[in-house]
Amino acid sequence: MVYIQDSLLNLTNLEHMPHTTKNVSIIGAGMAGTMLAILMARRGYEIDLFEQCPDPHSGDRPIGLTSNLALGERARHALRLTGLIEQVDRLATPMRGRMIHDRSGRITLQPYGYKEYETLYSVRRESLQQCLLYEADNNERIRIHFNHRLREIDWDKKTALFSTSQNGNSHSHDFEVLIGADGPASKVRRLMEPVCGVDADVKMLNSGYKYLSIPADENHDPLMDPNALHIWPRGGYMMLAFPGPDGSFTATLFLPLKGDHRMIWGFKELDSWTRRRAFMEANFPDVSPLIPRLEEEFQENHVGRMGTVRCSQWHHRGDALLIGDAAHAIVPFHGQGVNSALEDCTTLDSILNENPDNWESVFRTLQERRKKDTDAIADMALDAYRTMRESVRHRDFLLRKALERELELRHPDRFIARYSLVMFHRIPYTEAVERGRVQGEILDRLLKGKDELTDVDLQLAARLVGERLPEVSAIQ
Repeated sequence: MVYIQDSLLNLTNLEHMPHTTKNVSIIGAGMAGTMLAILMARRGYEIDLFEQCPDPHSGDRPIGLTSNLALGERARHALRLTGLIEQVDRLATPMRGRMIHDRSGRITLQPYGYKEYETLYSVRRESLQQCLLYEADNNERIRIHFNHRLREIDWDKKTALFSTSQNGNSHSHDFEVLIGADGPASKVRRLMEPVCGVDADVKMLNSGYKYLSIPADENHDPLMDPNALHIWPRGGYMMLAFPGPDGSFTATLFLPLKGDHRMIWGFKELDSWTRRRAFMEANFPDVSPLIPRLEEEFQENHVGRMGTVRCSQWHHRGDALLIGDAAHAIVPFHGQGVNSALEDCTTLDSILNENPDNWESVFRTLQERRKKDTDAIADMALDAYRTMRESVRHRDFLLRKALERELELRHPDRFIARYSLVMFHRIPYTEAVERGRVQGEILDRLLKGKDELTDVDLQLAARLVGERLPEVSAIQ
């Protein structure tokens, strides 16, 4: 009798088993959704990929200034798996360090590392997105449904209801497995909340951002170093500029939404061109003349918001899963938003290699492997905001970075800067945090009371590194 019950149970759950599932439905054709569609189509699944925006090739999408992405090893690993790395590299610009601009216009390069692979790649967000969409569109197993806005999900019937913006009609779609990759304001997440303990914790920064553009000169040559991320740190605010392959730069001004008692102005106070021009000329005198449409872009480009999303639960049984920003959005200051989202996709792909029994097991395993790590990078991203707008301009920070590099050169198998572990390796974020904590304590001890690198006791350094940092023999 027990044998019969077990057999009936297995038959009942047959539709939830990964190896018998025919179709996977993905909501959101952003970076994570499209990458996952490509990976899962290669496993033989039929994919329905739904996106609320128009087809980018239709001419119906508004064309505006968008952000650049810093592709590190986690994103590049995903691109290698899908065979897209060479294509993306043709669209990307290598960045080998930070170029720091002080108020007087003096610039200082801070290299990311001393190894050749310690290079980030700047790519336009829309360029990477179109590359992924082109690959998906040319895969016969993937059907992309643009202009489809998710409205409701009937969890009992496993039916998703969409409205189509082209004609105002509704579209009902029956799904076997549904994956929400629809960003920080995820509709899938909101529809999951009544049926499982998602418990989304959303915390918005009190700062915003505005895009500005620095074109190339009349000969199409860049007006600044094209192989660096340019940073103007100003304490409570800052500006960044990413290089593009055409010699232009996309700049982003990060500023409080509202000024404070320390006389730091916010976007609210910049309510006239007179104030905006005075603010830019006083704080960014070397770059303001390089933005020819500064007045127009301040007026036309909206102020964007940033926040952190953490969810206690990423899945509903074996029916639905959240990935990427839908499950764990972060602020952009560590350059890991897309990197982390694509790592969700490659981790899910590797879990399917383990021949799990059912989708609930797959989803549970993904959350177990990724939740602590995504919480860790969320904290590091917030910390990076403070570092980039304040610490990078201070002499103590530069001395610390110099000693950090010296220890990396002397102990390459043990001492690897936390930034490098995050950006140029695939070591778990939590492990990067722990090794970074220990390395920070070693640096604190070695630099206590020291003003110059030559004052540091390197014999003591060797002993501390050997005692406290295990060798990383096969670092990812």
